[in-house]
Parts: sequence; C-alpha cells; structure tokens
Amino acid sequence: MLALRPRTAKLGRQQRDAKGDRMFFLVYAVTVLLFPAGAVWAWRRAGERGLALLTVIAASALIVLALIAASERGGNRLVQTHGYTYTATRTLLLAGLVSIMPSIASAMTVWAAAPRIRPGFVYPIAAVTALIGTAVGSIVAIYTR
Repeated sequence: MLALRPRTAKLGRQQRDAKGDRMFFLVYAVTVLLFPAGAVWAWRRAGERGLALLTVIAASALIVLALIAASERGGNRLVQTHGYTYTATRTLLLAGLVSIMPSIASAMTVWAAAPRIRPGFVYPIAAVTALIGTAVGSIVAIYTR
C-alpha cells in the first residue's frame, strides 16, 4: 500500500496563491458584471443622481479596500521591507486602473447611452465597457513602474 505523506510548505504557498487568485477573480467579476448591472438599476430607479451616488460609493469602497489590502493587517508582507506608503500607492494605482476606472467608465456609458438606446442594450454595452477597461487597466498596471 502507498503511504500518504502530508505535503510541505509548498502546498501552503500554492493554497495562498489560489486564495489571491480567487480574490482577483472576485474583484474582476464585480467590476465587469455586477457594477454595470447596479449602474443600470440606479439609472432606472433614480436617474443621474442615483447613478452618481452608486459610482461614488463604489469608488470609495474600492479605495478603502485597496488601503486595507496595502496594510500589514490586510496581509501585505511588503510593508515590512518597503513601508506602508510605497505599498499603499502601488495598491491604489492597481485598484484605480483595474477596478475604479472601469467602473467609472461603465457608469459614464450608462449615463450616455441610457437615454438614447433601448433599455435592453444598456447593460451589455456597460459590461463590455467595463471589460475593456479592466483589460486595458490590467495591461497598463503590469507595465507601470
């Protein structure tokens, strides 16, 4: 019979990396799928004021989450070697390019398109805008120093 041996620290690191990947996927999914749906809902429910309120709340929440993720309590190990200021600015840059700017672009798309086209087309257009913004923001974030 084969004896099963527990895996060492390598498995632990793979599991931690998988958790980070799941978190990035969740942020991308919220940015690309959920926020445009919320923007369309806010536009239909309360017009420009509701859309602006949703956008400000979402952007503020993403900024707070990015600042928490940049802290040592948030699990960032680079704070010990580089300091909080460095990690916070880099994390805010990444969050801004990957999730905040695409969310704002999606909201602007809803604002511009909703009065002019049929309601059934507003969400797909806003979702595609967020997807393109997320892809471009990711590429820019990779190559930004």
